[in-house]
Amino acid sequence: MRLYTKVRRFITINRLRSKYSLTIGRNCRVNKDFKCGYNCIIGENAQIGRNVVINNNVTISGSASIRNISINDNSHIEGGVKVLGYGKGKITIGKETYIGINNVLDWSDNITIGNYVHIAGPSTALWTHSSSKQAIAGLPLNDKNPEYRPTAPITIENNVYIGGNCTIYPGITISHHSIVAPNSVVNKNVEPFTLVGGVPAKFLKKIDVPTKE
Repeated sequence: MRLYTKVRRFITINRLRSKYSLTIGRNCRVNKDFKCGYNCIIGENAQIGRNVVINNNVTISGSASIRNISINDNSHIEGGVKVLGYGKGKITIGKETYIGINNVLDWSDNITIGNYVHIAGPSTALWTHSSSKQAIAGLPLNDKNPEYRPTAPITIENNVYIGGNCTIYPGITISHHSIVAPNSVVNKNVEPFTLVGGVPAKFLKKIDVPTKE
């Protein structure tokens, strides 16, 4: 059975390469339900798990590990990004969006990321669950009781910049045309056209949106 699975995966990837101009590096693992558009790139040692759909001109850089995610055109997932979780959530990423190096996206609940979003690295994390009550109550790790391990979705609207080394809490909405400064902890919603920063993040100033000539 294992040999059949490996052969089937190999045949599937070769078909994707020839039909969709997929470029894939060495030592990648790709689940058999993977779907992709045209001219996509997957770097070396990447892990493509279940329920992954990427559209056209998407790049998944080396050593990224993704699962339960759909990615729209021209978006880029940097190296070392980890998409992980426990639950029924899914991650949706819009077009022309960048997820920086070594960032973490948690699909314990849904994460929706819009178009033209830049989430800088390293080590920015979007967490849709909290296990603080689980730890305080002394419950085992495999106890996923939602009363002690609550989840809530995260929404990042269009045209947002999030700096490196930030933490985004469960249930947060970061509105369109906003900036989160590096090294911030976001535990409240962010209004449109604002710059926030700090631990916890606070309003710093209104921002102007540059107009196209």
